[in-house]
Amino acid sequence: MGEPMRKRAVRAALTASILAATSVFFVDLSTRAASAATTPTTLTDQQRHAITDFHADRMIVDGVRQRLLIADDVAHRILAVRYDGTVVSEVALPDGANATDLQLSADGGTLWTALPDTGLIVSWDAATLTEIKRYPVVASRGDLGHIAVAEDKVWYTYRKNYFASLDPATGDVTTHVLGAGTNTSASERQPLLAVSPADSSRLMLTDADSRGDLFLYDTHGGAVGVVTSAQSGLTSGHSSLEYTADGSMIYTGGVNGVYYTWTDDLSPSSGRTISMAQAVDVEVASNDYVAVGVAPSATATDLRIYPAAETVATREFDFPISGAAPSLVDLAWSPTGDTLFAITDQAGTENLWVIDRPSVVPSPPAPVQTATAIKLTGPSTAGRGAGINVRGNLSGGLPMGTSVKVVRTDAESPAGVAVTASDTSAKGDFSFLDSPQAGGTITYTVSYPGDATHKPSSAKISVTVPKTTPGLTLDRNGSVNAYGSTVSLTAKLGATHKNRTVEIWADPYGADQPRRLLKKGVVTSAGALSVNYKLTRNTTVSAVFAGDTRYAARTVTSALKTRVAVSTTVAKHYKVAGSYHYVRKTTNPKFTTTMTAYPKRKQTLVLEQYSGGKWKAWKSGAYTLSGAGTYTFTLTGTHKTGVNYRVRAVYTTGTSGDSANYTTYGAWKYFRFTK
Repeated sequence: MGEPMRKRAVRAALTASILAATSVFFVDLSTRAASAATTPTTLTDQQRHAITDFHADRMIVDGVRQRLLIADDVAHRILAVRYDGTVVSEVALPDGANATDLQLSADGGTLWTALPDTGLIVSWDAATLTEIKRYPVVASRGDLGHIAVAEDKVWYTYRKNYFASLDPATGDVTTHVLGAGTNTSASERQPLLAVSPADSSRLMLTDADSRGDLFLYDTHGGAVGVVTSAQSGLTSGHSSLEYTADGSMIYTGGVNGVYYTWTDDLSPSSGRTISMAQAVDVEVASNDYVAVGVAPSATATDLRIYPAAETVATREFDFPISGAAPSLVDLAWSPTGDTLFAITDQAGTENLWVIDRPSVVPSPPAPVQTATAIKLTGPSTAGRGAGINVRGNLSGGLPMGTSVKVVRTDAESPAGVAVTASDTSAKGDFSFLDSPQAGGTITYTVSYPGDATHKPSSAKISVTVPKTTPGLTLDRNGSVNAYGSTVSLTAKLGATHKNRTVEIWADPYGADQPRRLLKKGVVTSAGALSVNYKLTRNTTVSAVFAGDTRYAARTVTSALKTRVAVSTTVAKHYKVAGSYHYVRKTTNPKFTTTMTAYPKRKQTLVLEQYSGGKWKAWKSGAYTLSGAGTYTFTLTGTHKTGVNYRVRAVYTTGTSGDSANYTTYGAWKYFRFTK
């Protein structure tokens, strides 16, 4: 597997620095004075869980069941313990033995234990702690060391420099001599071993002699051979051997500190030592954070957290225990790396410590900041282009000369433009004078950004600036026009700022004729915009200027009056002479009116007779026109001869059923009766 980018960069820097030295480089972090990475955090009673009725020697985390599996070396048993220290279940170990190593299978279903007192490796159901099988692997008491679980093998160490593999399916054991096998005698300290989480055929071991050599073996296909080896730089007393989650690095710890290197070559030039006197345990989390613990003391940090390939702790912890010889028993990470468990002992009193998110550096407390406030006073209205004077006060105990930021927003500067204000006086007063050219609402936003000891604040004030009313006219207002005539209308716009566009709209009478845009355009250099429009009914024409940032919107209108088209015809006459229609007195004449149609429109039919030298009213009536705008009237009764008559149709706005047109009088039609 390739190395992560960060590790490659660190590795290159470390290699360059260490190759320039004559020996392996040590970083002394053994005292508080030298530990400048972070201030140690003292663990609290809320993180402490008293362990009662058992004495812990070693633990592993059963993440599947959210509990700890702990070896009790006093009562010779294994216990399943909740994260609060409560015992869930337990099982006695064979023949009063003690378990010096615990390992879980990859699926968490099987617990493996090493029992040196009996030379046994024993498998258990991890859920129930029911014994599955015993494997006698060494004959001499005390020879058995540590175990590591691969996919189909259990690897273990024994005597001083032996290791072997156990096939759980058959019980077969295959033994190997570590390194050159220069010392294979019995020993109280056996080699450590670990299986790579990235490749189960890669097995790392550290020898049990004083040199602290590391050996990488390849066990693929059953052939066990050394890939590479190197001296770790830790002279004696190995207590921990841990892979990082990706298998690219290996950590080992003991009485002389903590050493790490990259697993591909184990080269001393690629390793570095974190020196912590009497490192009791080193545990690497799945997120590659490394926990290093020592025996609790008043002169050294008890527990430190390092990112992989780093020698400066990101967090440090102290156990709040003192007195007679306190000790750290064991460390273990949760499978997710979010929780670190630690067991301590002091004169037989043991405690389980649960540390949540130990690799996350807590945010520093926010500084105490004094509240500030801005108050503004100024005019509510101002003339366009006139000066606007705003005064303000910034409170909160700030020093004289503090600056505030002023931003003006208006129609011409919607994104805002800076305005210069005076710095504050000793009392926090400030002011600014501004002369905006835009009309409408002018808003000033004044803000103070705050600092380490003062909170930010802001305030707004708005001033209304009336816009200038532009000159705008539209001709032909009040004109009376013939039906169907086309008229020319001209709008004229006076001075404005930037907008020189005018719209001309027509709004004919009636809901059936919507308002319509006749023309929209930029006026001429003389300010004019003209349009032609054909009239069929009374129409209100509007010239509209939308306004701009300095001149107000304006609309002017012209009322154009439009007559109807009207005519009257005569029927049932026997001749026409001059302007008169002649009708037999025994015949009833018919008068047909044709007028511009409009729903429910009426006509007034007026008949007059000539008498005493002038025309006098004779008959009249209002009659509803047809949908086509026609009506025929028949004059009945006894008809006098020798009398001159005339008739015409009249449309009157408002009384003829609508106001769509201007009052219109039709032409007279003349007639007389004869014998």
